[in-house]
Amino acid sequence: RRQRSTLARTPPVSPGKIVVIYGTGLGPSKLVQNAPVSGVFSAQAGGTIVSFNGAPAPVIYASATQVAAIAPYSLAGTSAQITVSWQGESSVAVTVPVAARAPSLFTSNQTGAGQAAAVNVADGSVNDAAHPVAIGAYIALFATGEGQTTPPGKDGQIASGAVLPQPNLKVNATVGGVPAEVAYAGAAPDLVAGLMQVNVRIPPGIQPGGYVPVTIQVGDAATVPGAVWIAVAGNQ
Repeated sequence: RRQRSTLARTPPVSPGKIVVIYGTGLGPSKLVQNAPVSGVFSAQAGGTIVSFNGAPAPVIYASATQVAAIAPYSLAGTSAQITVSWQGESSVAVTVPVAARAPSLFTSNQTGAGQAAAVNVADGSVNDAAHPVAIGAYIALFATGEGQTTPPGKDGQIASGAVLPQPNLKVNATVGGVPAEVAYAGAAPDLVAGLMQVNVRIPPGIQPGGYVPVTIQVGDAATVPGAVWIAVAGNQ
């Protein structure tokens, strides 16, 4: 059996970024979901191991054709070689660019484009066309690729405690092309390091609708304009 793997995305990988790898022979035939032990995700799931420049990475889930892992916070340099190993065999290394930060928003279809995987803060409902967020209200977006944090991110650790890690650089956001207030940007409570929550207030002056584009920016690195949207209603 020969393993093959390809990255789901071509943008750079940054320390702590959650990535998905597709291929064949990457793991067990049935998807295995990893579970944290003592608050930490291990570097294998179903026997699948993912390495960045030889350093093992926390694995979120693994299957024969798809693996999700988190780039180690020690990742540095301008490129990384990623390999996937299962049952004693390793894939050919895939070389990807590395950046200090490379933010991406999570979407409901899990492709990184389309309707944002977002929560309306006021009532906890999932944002979609049937449950839009009001102008002036807050929405929680979820992202990855914010890079190093303070306190420093720890590979595979579940975020908890009074002080949650936050990106070292300022996070900005736009909604409908209009700058928006970021009330919070940092680790998502009770979720793994590398998954960032961004609470954004919907600004006045935008056109409501079911396809309002949203972007976030960490330092000088931003998500792709127009790739991700949310549903926005009129004034409260």
